[in-house]
Amino acid sequence: MHPPHRDTNLEGALQEALDEGSSVWAVGDIHGYREEFEVLLGRLRLVEGDMVICVGDLIDRGPDSHGVLSIVSESNRIYSIKGNHELLMSEALGEDGHREKFWIGRVGGRATLDSMGISESEKREQAKRWLDFTDSLPTEVILDRFRLAHSGYRADMPLEEQSDEDRLKSREVFRATSPLDPKRQIIAGHTPVQMLSNFDVEPPEEGVWRSRVLMDDGRSSAVLIDTGIVLSDPVHRPRLSAYDLQSGKVEEVHRINRP
Repeated sequence: MHPPHRDTNLEGALQEALDEGSSVWAVGDIHGYREEFEVLLGRLRLVEGDMVICVGDLIDRGPDSHGVLSIVSESNRIYSIKGNHELLMSEALGEDGHREKFWIGRVGGRATLDSMGISESEKREQAKRWLDFTDSLPTEVILDRFRLAHSGYRADMPLEEQSDEDRLKSREVFRATSPLDPKRQIIAGHTPVQMLSNFDVEPPEEGVWRSRVLMDDGRSSAVLIDTGIVLSDPVHRPRLSAYDLQSGKVEEVHRINRP
């Protein structure tokens, strides 16, 4: 029996799609940019059997978190794992509300509430209704050749011993000097690739970040796909990216709406 932070039905569907030769696209942090997400989905040219798995942080900062949640929750081919912003919303709107001021004032929760309705009471009630969905999202997906977690994993302890907090908030996978999973390429978001220089890691000139640490099969041991759609400085080319697990192809859409 798998631990409750995983969704074995989802893992089975994603693996079946890959086994049948269909595309499975991993999408980086969307952060409420519904219009860009819709444009990106159009560029993926999904056909029967193709699937999409988002790496979390569907919400906060962008103009339409409600719209993004609606797209993912209503689709039979688009899914998501949990990000730290989904966790923050739950902590802010839950019974004790101990992160409410931080969520609303510091990390984009105000934008999420504003996408939920007109009056403040309506906004809060609608947002709380989403918690059943966001709280149920898995914090990792494990496939035959891939492992997805919002932030990746810590490098100093076995993967099976790591917590939800490690999978949602760690910033170590891009500094690992050996593959953290010898059999599976790790796919993560959380840290915009443009900001990797803050951690003494060279950011990519374009596209997603692929680790120079290789697995035995020649693949990069880790791929980061948060391409900074929330970044304010246009010099960073804020964009939303998707990575095809089947082929390694990348599609991206530059930000349309202002942050």
